Amino acid sequence: MNKSLKIFLIMVILTFVTFSGVLGTKVISEEERLTKETTAIGAISFPAIYGNIVVWADNRGGGNSNIWGYNLKTKTEFQISDSGNAKFPAIYGDIVVWSDNINGNYGIYGYNLKTKERFQVSDSGNAVFPAIYGNIVVWADNRGGNSNIFGCNLKTKTEFQISDSGNVIPYPAIYGDIVVWSDNINGNFNIYGYNLNTQERFQVSDSGNAMYPAIYGDIVVWTKVDNNENKADIWGYNLKTKERFQITESNDAGVPAIYGDIVVWIGGIQFENTENIDIFGYNLKTKERFQITKSGKAILPEIYCDRVVWLDYRDGNIYGLLDVYIIYLDVVCGETNNSLPMNWIMKKFGLGNKE
Repeated sequence: MNKSLKIFLIMVILTFVTFSGVLGTKVISEEERLTKETTAIGAISFPAIYGNIVVWADNRGGGNSNIWGYNLKTKTEFQISDSGNAKFPAIYGDIVVWSDNINGNYGIYGYNLKTKERFQVSDSGNAVFPAIYGNIVVWADNRGGNSNIFGCNLKTKTEFQISDSGNVIPYPAIYGDIVVWSDNINGNFNIYGYNLNTQERFQVSDSGNAMYPAIYGDIVVWTKVDNNENKADIWGYNLKTKERFQITESNDAGVPAIYGDIVVWIGGIQFENTENIDIFGYNLKTKERFQITKSGKAILPEIYCDRVVWLDYRDGNIYGLLDVYIIYLDVVCGETNNSLPMNWIMKKFGLGNKE
């Protein structure tokens, strides 16, 4: 292949890569059901995903709630907990954490997917809704009759308190050094943040009725509820620029999740109707909204790279047992340098200096 042709092919590839990022986000796969039977538990399931592993709370066997996992690569299911009282799983890397009532009180427990070992994170007796990033696990804790956010460093095995208002909604999120949650400090529920490095708290939202935050990088997203008009929409905040922005204007959106430039949420929420509920998405870069599911019975999405998982009650009941589904989007996964860098292209076509 002569040099002119090589350069032409490189230009074609770069043009495709450039424009593929702005042509719009869309679904590129069929929906795939991960649960063999309709056994996922709705209100306490909240599926989570990291890499090729999906986890959720499952009621198989009847009357018992345990954490189960699914390996997308090997297409195999596996059991993680066996107490019969496990809820609210979260995952980061090889570590799965959840809330479990093992000794008559709810504590946070963990499982190492590599070593197959279970371990206890917190034994406060009232710990729920854990979230994890790196070595830090955070959760909502009602010790002493006050609901606050606590954390634990898995490496040093030290526990620490993050909030002190006693009025948090038990649904924290964490990314890097930043923890976010909904807190009633001044008579209204707003989103607040805490920097683990500087140990400083800060306010994110100011509208009131803000809940269910999620965070990725510098972006925090949450649900803003208007109780008077039964409306809910997704809002965002850029930690770097300190700017708030509205993501949805449909008045029926809630419980967002975020990864990279993609925000996903439940759309079609009607406060007295459980039909026509689906998962929708928004690309922060292209400002484009798009629909992800079409079952009309999809709730509680989570996203990792190009993978969106959710609970679906097309064969179950929103208040009972559901299934876990997954679908893929046409977004680039991994680090930036994995998406056809110039050095890789030059080397592939035999251009540039020889190593």
